[in-house]
Amino acid sequence: MDDHSTDQSKLKAEKLAGIDSRISVYTNPKGTKGANAARNLGLSKTEAEYVVYLDSDDLMTPECLENRLADFAEHPECALLIYPTGLFNNVLGDSDVICNIPSEKSDLERFLGRDIVWLISGPIWRRETLLDLDGFDLNLHSQQDFDLHVRALIKGYNYKYFHKQPDVFYRRNIESIPRRQSQSLEHFRDRFKMQLKHHRLLMDFDKLNKNTERLISRSILDLAQMMRWHMTEMGNMALKEAEEMWATCRELKLVEQKEYRIGLKYIRFKHQMIYNRLPALKRTLEKRYHKKLDGLIHHPSQTYCKVTMADYEV
Repeated sequence: MDDHSTDQSKLKAEKLAGIDSRISVYTNPKGTKGANAARNLGLSKTEAEYVVYLDSDDLMTPECLENRLADFAEHPECALLIYPTGLFNNVLGDSDVICNIPSEKSDLERFLGRDIVWLISGPIWRRETLLDLDGFDLNLHSQQDFDLHVRALIKGYNYKYFHKQPDVFYRRNIESIPRRQSQSLEHFRDRFKMQLKHHRLLMDFDKLNKNTERLISRSILDLAQMMRWHMTEMGNMALKEAEEMWATCRELKLVEQKEYRIGLKYIRFKHQMIYNRLPALKRTLEKRYHKKLDGLIHHPSQTYCKVTMADYEV
């Protein structure tokens, strides 16, 4: 799937298609540029029983598809199978880190807590499963694969995780354009709507409980405090929109009234830039809010993209 590339990759793909009938090349129609549209169009074009997504800057071993199909033959009851993803920086082999390791905690709760269990190329899907999920959400400009995996977990498709040596590799580039764009105002608003969508889906599939309510609230609070990054372009409206985001948690009864009020004070504290000039006071207030809002302030995962295969004991 060519998404209006400018690096001659489409010509290379067409050359390969000319000598291998298994390869087909398509281009996103003009005006539909974006990963979501490209992936969904590819899904609509293929008649294959199984689908693996591989982004243009990622790598796959020659045996990957063969081995995954063999595993599917042994597990016909599954809608998808999951595998670890290896990470590299510039050259394959310059890192032995993988995306994550298994945990006793449920995969759904780990995803909702942003401890991303697998990446875009981790699963091999039955095509019918992806069609049932309606593919990727075209309204999202980032975290599309996160959203797809969360929806699959909420809907309860049968799957199996194989903790094998990675057969796909993700290029980790912290200076990438998509990573920078993911902090834009548009992306923040999209992610807020995504949280509300996940909340509705959790309700529909009877998976809304104290834990999942907490995780949805935590993500919304984190988005609200990060809205301060857009004060230059929005002025006081950044705080107003942040407060409105957080207010939905009260309206949906995801948090108690006392927590809502403390969360509101926390958002206003984070948006008050004067504390950047008073680092000691800022650290003290941060600790107080973390104590008062226990479980509602986001903490980065200690395992996502920070572990190796050796960190997992069978």
